Parts: sequence; C-alpha cells; structure tokens
Amino acid sequence: MAVKDIYSYTFTDALIGCEASKLMNRQDLNRVASAKSLAQAASMLQDFGYEESPELEAGDTDAFIAREQNALHEKVFGTLEHPEELDFFTLPGDFLNIKVCLKSEALGRTPDASDLVSTGSIDKNSMLAWIRERNYVFMPNAMKHAIIDATDLYSRSSDPQDIDLVVDKACYKLVSEAADETGDDIIINAVKVKIDTLNLKAFARLKRMGRPWSFFERVYLEGGNVPKDFFITNYEEPYSQIADKLVPYGLKDVMSEGGQQLKDTGSFAALERLSDDAVMEAYKKAKYETFGLSPIAAYWYAKNTEIDNLRLIFTGIVIGSDRSRVFDMLREPYV
Repeated sequence: MAVKDIYSYTFTDALIGCEASKLMNRQDLNRVASAKSLAQAASMLQDFGYEESPELEAGDTDAFIAREQNALHEKVFGTLEHPEELDFFTLPGDFLNIKVCLKSEALGRTPDASDLVSTGSIDKNSMLAWIRERNYVFMPNAMKHAIIDATDLYSRSSDPQDIDLVVDKACYKLVSEAADETGDDIIINAVKVKIDTLNLKAFARLKRMGRPWSFFERVYLEGGNVPKDFFITNYEEPYSQIADKLVPYGLKDVMSEGGQQLKDTGSFAALERLSDDAVMEAYKKAKYETFGLSPIAAYWYAKNTEIDNLRLIFTGIVIGSDRSRVFDMLREPYV
C-alpha cells in the first residue's frame, strides 16, 4: 500500500527541494548549447551542481549521461522509505527489457544484458535470466502473464509487433494502477497525460501509415483521459479539427503543431517534443506542493528531462549542428 502520510516524505522532500533549485531553465540550456566544445559545456554545468566531468573532457558523452542517471536514481530512490511508490516511472524500463528479450528470441538470437536498459526496477541481468529460463518465481504476475500471452500470440501470428501490443498494454495497465495507488492527484493526472500522449503518437503514426482504425483499437492504451471512441470517431479527420476537439484535454497544441509538421514534412519530431512538454506541464503543478510524493516525482521527471536535453546538446556540439536547431529540439524544462 502507498504511504498516505505526506510527512513521511519530509527528509526526501527537503533534499529534493534543495536539488530542484539547481535545475536549469530554458536560458541556461541555451547558454550551454552555445558552447564551442564539450569541455566548455562541462565547465558551464558546474554552475548547476554538476561535478567536474572527465568524461566530457574525454568526449565520452554516454559515460557522463550514465553517471548522472545513476546519481539521480540513488538520490531519489535511495532516500525514499518506500521506493516502490515510484514504480510508475520504472515499470516501462522493465517491460522494455521484456520486449527486447522476447523479440530477440523471435529473431533467433540470444539477448545479452548489454541490449537491456538499466532504468527498470528489476536488475536487467535478473530479468534476462528469468525470461531465458522462463522462471517466474520472483516476477510479478502481470509480467509473467504478459510474457506468456505475448509468446503465445507470436507463435500463432509470427508478427513481432504482436509482442509489442501485448507487453505495452500490460505495462501501462500496471503503470496506471501504480499511479492510482499513490493517491496523489498530481501524479495520477500526469500519468494519464503520459498515456494520452502515447495514444496520440500511435494515432498519428497509424494515420500516416494508412492503417485502418480497427488496428488502432488494438494498440490503444487504457488509463488516459482521452477515451478510445474519441480517436476512432475522428480517425479520418484532419489534424487541425482533431486538435480543436482536444482542448478539454489540454492537448490541442500537441496535435495542432505536431500534426502540422507531420503533414508538411513527414517528421514526428514536433509531436514527440510537444508530447513530452505536455507531461512536464502536468508535473509542474507540484511546484506548489511542499510535502508529499508529487514534488519528488516531479523532480525525477524534471531531472531526467534535463539530462535528456543535455544529451541533445552534446550531440549538437559533437556534430556541429546549427545552434538554433538544437534550441528548437529541447524539451520544456521544469523551471
């Protein structure tokens, strides 16, 4: 059961409150993106609580990102009395690893731990061994049944996409339940918005591919605010009209701007960015909360977004991208 006493989070809230004051705003990110080298960027980052970075000095951006992700995980999960309360963040990593293992098997290759991500709640080496041996003893029932159902459906269809369909539905059912279990309205709404944006992106991709609405019914994820019937009844409508109907859900801009770029250029970049920004806006409501789980969850999402923005910035510096293009690709920061 979730911890309902908001004061049980006092220590972590105090720590996170201090760390949140170091988060970078849009102007800060743009300044780092204007750096002429990774070394110069590393120097700038020290103003925002980042340590000296021999990784960036050596040009190893992946090592820097991994270090910061590990530090964030330890800072948040290592200080929470009940870290399982943030399962709605870690479950997608677990289920991604399940998909990688099952799809590797379908292709006749043996998956390796290096193929898996470390962002789940279950150690990736353990996950790899459990799936390889079909050992479900220590695995949650929902994961067990997702593996069994996905394997069974694939054996009959030979379509690897069926693995994605089964596993994703199981994943976000658990994510939604985990958010509801917190009893925190900000978290519950933010997870609903996340599921809505996943459905919007799937909707746009299938329309682009010319797939029938009946296929969208198969990929639709339950747990969001936007009902399945909304997508089905508007499947043949232009993006601009769909966007107007998304006003009550706060997702008009995601579809209007993202859909327009998709129509004009075939690029999903704006849709992806605006979807992430919509989730960020949902978590920004936690700025007005001092105690409880939502400020901690919001910081987790905010810092992960900042790290992802730094990844984009570093890539731009390395390949010499036009700085204005990098600025346009950055996700909305928390501050």
